[in-house]
Amino acid sequence: MTDLGISEFDPAEVLTSAHSIAAYLQAVAEDTDDDAGAIIRAFRVAVRARGDTTVAALAGLSVEGLHEALVDDGNPSFETILNIARAVGLRVSFEPAN
Repeated sequence: MTDLGISEFDPAEVLTSAHSIAAYLQAVAEDTDDDAGAIIRAFRVAVRARGDTTVAALAGLSVEGLHEALVDDGNPSFETILNIARAVGLRVSFEPAN
C-alpha cells in the first residue's frame, strides 16, 4: 500500500479559541443527545487543544487527576467539570429543553 500523505484529522488542532471549543462541545452534545461519555471525550479534545498542563493548573488539578477525571469510564464530579470548563475558557449555562 502506498502512502498518500493523508493524515488522520485531529479536531484539537483547529480548536484555537474558546468560541471554537464551545461550538465543538455544543455540537457534540446536540449530535449525541447529551451523551455524557461523548461529552467527556469532547472535553478531552478541548484539553488537548489548550494543553493538559495548563488546563490542569487552571482547574486546580494535577495532570494525572485531570486525565483520571476524563477517562471513558470515569465519573467526574460536576465541580470538576465546571473547573475544567473554566480552564478551557468556557462558562456553563442552561437553556430550556423545549
